Amino acid sequence: MNFLIVGGGSIGKRHLRNLQILGYQNIWVLRRKHDSAFELEHQVVIVTSFTEAAKIEFAAVFVCTPTSLHNEGIEFAVNNGAAIFVEKPLIHSRQALAETHSILTSGPVTFFIGFMLRFHPLVRRINEVLQSGSLGKVYSARFSFGSYLPYWHPWEDYRDSYASRRELGGGVINTITHELDLIQYLFGEPVSVYCEVGNTGMLGIEVEEQCEAIFSYPDKLITLHLDYLQKDYDRNIIILCEEGKLTWDWHANEINLKQHRSEDQVIATPVDFEVNHLYINELRTFLDLVGKGSVSHDLDFDHAVRNTELMLLMHESGVQGKKLRNE
Repeated sequence: MNFLIVGGGSIGKRHLRNLQILGYQNIWVLRRKHDSAFELEHQVVIVTSFTEAAKIEFAAVFVCTPTSLHNEGIEFAVNNGAAIFVEKPLIHSRQALAETHSILTSGPVTFFIGFMLRFHPLVRRINEVLQSGSLGKVYSARFSFGSYLPYWHPWEDYRDSYASRRELGGGVINTITHELDLIQYLFGEPVSVYCEVGNTGMLGIEVEEQCEAIFSYPDKLITLHLDYLQKDYDRNIIILCEEGKLTWDWHANEINLKQHRSEDQVIATPVDFEVNHLYINELRTFLDLVGKGSVSHDLDFDHAVRNTELMLLMHESGVQGKKLRNE
């Protein structure tokens, strides 16, 4: 099987290394310029245009470019009959989303959106606990992420990164969509969204640095906090239920269940857990789908669209300053 990775940044390099870990060697990387040192270090072949890449038959294309450029890679994959793996989010605007739809009208294709947190063993345990009903009905939950943007890639000026630039689809809402995906995974689609966005000027970037969103359901309220400002990385979930609450903290690597009038229960991650396991497992899942030619699955194009539409609704609510229905 031949694979093309469009984009040679940090996530593109992670995917190529993981393909190699899984035993695949026929990997090409599309970059703007040829780089012999990159080829030698990563044991791949570089192509510098889609025209050059079109000479090779690929089983799958990994789209790992800035969000605003995703349609280029998706269109290449469709035109060449390849399965598609797209890093989140799918796209950055309603106009671009309409273009994505038109690109994919030629017929069913194996499409996968890369939400690696779905593969965290504790996230899956959270879903199992909620499905079991042991804590009763959920009435509220809080999802939170904070991480200091200048620390992400210390080898580059963060102000030049896609995460900081509006024209590339940056901003904390677009860049951190894992929690939004988990809200959909655990609770389904909300009825409406209200979002406030903010830019303190502390980072000197034009896009939003933080946001607070409320997702309304018929029987619950879910809130989401995202920011580029916390110097100590923070990621956690708190779920409030009729008979207690569930908390998960990324750093603690455990779920804490506090059931009313019962002893607390702690569910820990496997002792051999590593973050890269999440990427390996999503890759295995994608390759299995490619092998089967599967089109419909939990992280297919339809889900990518729903996630993008909800993300865009957050932006629109922030601009309009009012609650918007998720239709």
